[in-house]
Amino acid sequence: MNRKIFRKLWPVLALILGGVFISLPSTVDAQDPEDDIGAQAAIGSSFTYQGRISQGGTPVDGTCTSLAFSLYNQLTAGAQIGATQTINNVSVTDGYFGVELDFGGTAFTGDERYLEIEVNCGAGTETLSPRQKITATPYALSLRPGATIIGTGDVFNVTTTSGSNAHAITGLASGGSANPAGVYGEASGSGGRGVFGYASNATGATAGVRGEVVSNNSGATGVFGLINNAAGTGSGVKGQNNGTNGYGVWGQGGNGATGVLGQTNSTTDYGVWAYNSGTGVALRAEGSGNLIEAWDLSPVNLRFRVDNNGNVSGDGAYSTPAADFAEMLPAQEGLTAGEVLVIGPDGKLTRSTTTYQSTVVGVYSTQPGFLGGVKAEQEMIGKIPLAVVGVVPVKASSENGTIQPGDLLVASDTPGHAMKAGLNPPNGTVIGKALGSLDDETGEIQMLVMLQ
Repeated sequence: MNRKIFRKLWPVLALILGGVFISLPSTVDAQDPEDDIGAQAAIGSSFTYQGRISQGGTPVDGTCTSLAFSLYNQLTAGAQIGATQTINNVSVTDGYFGVELDFGGTAFTGDERYLEIEVNCGAGTETLSPRQKITATPYALSLRPGATIIGTGDVFNVTTTSGSNAHAITGLASGGSANPAGVYGEASGSGGRGVFGYASNATGATAGVRGEVVSNNSGATGVFGLINNAAGTGSGVKGQNNGTNGYGVWGQGGNGATGVLGQTNSTTDYGVWAYNSGTGVALRAEGSGNLIEAWDLSPVNLRFRVDNNGNVSGDGAYSTPAADFAEMLPAQEGLTAGEVLVIGPDGKLTRSTTTYQSTVVGVYSTQPGFLGGVKAEQEMIGKIPLAVVGVVPVKASSENGTIQPGDLLVASDTPGHAMKAGLNPPNGTVIGKALGSLDDETGEIQMLVMLQ
């Protein structure tokens, strides 16, 4: 269903000069909400202007030689805006005429504008006075500078398709204020959005919101997120991804530049904080180069690196509250940490059962500081950590006498327990040296792993 609604406002704009009378109405052409808007095109900056010309009180009928329209910023004198629009051979019926004027896309910026008209309808050219003030239709008042647009839904929707770098909305802050804003968005509701960027194209590098810096100013920022409340727990900039792919926040660097920079000048805050409250990954690094690098600033040196093959290099020591180095090996089910282990007939680790068992290999590690024999993506089902170097808790028995610090330990008759080795234990039966004492029948002591 297509129909046009014309609203004509007939203000009192009677102009009398040299016997020439002109009454100037304005016209608004509004599209019905039910009109088909599937085919869209740019409307440009031109507009329709209508009026009525009378000579000696009689409406003109026929053709006026020319009508010239000039736009000014003041009622008298002032500066002319754009070029004069001269239209020749204007058809006039019962005094009424209609013309299309175009003073350019920047002619109307919210400041006052006045139209000066020269008329030549066969009696010579005359300039009408005074200039006519260009007034807005009521709804256009919501677009004047300083106005606030309030409503539900999309109260302001602008689309541009005119080029690869076209901008539907451009915000520019260039004033002398310390905190000017090119585009300012504020949300006071619990689920509101001050500025919402949405990219719906299925292909291509579209951007819902894009921040770009083209200056050499080291303090310039393409997108800046700030929390002013000292006790605030919100996010200056938040990236969220509810899909199965893609990125909540994506930073890309090139030519030595940095994609994402996190910085803090405090001793307690964080430049970048990765947080995971579920079963996902708090921080993931991927690529063909080094996955992680840590640098010192003074002097500038690489201090820590994780390369693409998973090799870890560091200039300093590695500290951990754990105490031993363990290897992940296949094992039978039902074993527990601290038990003495032997190699079973099937090649899997199993619990020791007799004294001086020669197939003994070590102790089930309780909390290994280093873990070998497993890839990052490899499942550890069916394997357990066998302590082969370092200090480890071990289950022990006093069946061969009270254990004192420094005693050699071997397997005992108590399954999974170590005992005092005594003098001259057989080769291949010693699993370590006691670091603590045991007076009770059974218990747990610290042991330095020493296979011999």
